[in-house]
Amino acid sequence: MGLGLPLALITGWFVAQSLNQNPTGNQQTKAPKDKAQKDKAQKDKAPQALEPEQRLERLALSHPRDWRWRLLLAQRKLQGGDRDGARRELITLQALWPNRPEVQNLQLLLDVGTKRQAAALKQTSDRFQQSPKGQRLLLGLRLADLQRLSGQDEAAIATYRLIATESPKSMQPLLALALLHRDKGQNQQSQQVLLSARNRLSGSEENKQTLDQLAVRWQLDSFRNSEDSTAKHPASVLPHTTSPTKALAGTTPEP
Repeated sequence: MGLGLPLALITGWFVAQSLNQNPTGNQQTKAPKDKAQKDKAQKDKAPQALEPEQRLERLALSHPRDWRWRLLLAQRKLQGGDRDGARRELITLQALWPNRPEVQNLQLLLDVGTKRQAAALKQTSDRFQQSPKGQRLLLGLRLADLQRLSGQDEAAIATYRLIATESPKSMQPLLALALLHRDKGQNQQSQQVLLSARNRLSGSEENKQTLDQLAVRWQLDSFRNSEDSTAKHPASVLPHTTSPTKALAGTTPEP
């Protein structure tokens, strides 16, 4: 069962490597030692961040029927601030795979901060309201994500909770909601929602352990970000034998 969070931009797919081009020609062979060292230093200072994008471009060209490479390329460009480049990739994606949720989500991300943002939010909200209950999980996630990106956190919380109720077998809305609370500095609410997600798991100890580890990591991050958290809340220190989600077990109702 996947535990990926919405809007989590994909990173770590490719590791940038140093340029490895051997000089050729007599002039380069006879170059002084100090010049060779200078050339090596310049190579070491080359912008390695460009290499993953170049690899993605080659992979997208060599696999024209696989949408994932071009989507990763568009996301990479968006992360690097190249919105125009990301939009060019989006045009190709929309022409070939217009109905893929990932492509539609990329469109929403590119609309954020532009004149199209309000229109995209209204259009998504209208589609969500017109869709049958229990069959609009992905659309609801998209709407909540867009609400959050538009600064409408309370509306996003309400949407996440609604689709969590409509789709009780899915953990995605609860994980997204927990992340929202965490980003707002609401650590207790975040831990409670993680517990609700954990309670939805049936017979999967591995996934429960994954959620426990996530809860512990978020709790520790909260402690690190609050210099006086231990002094103000001494009772919130994690016990050595009980995870945050297990410690809350039985005390938090389903959202």
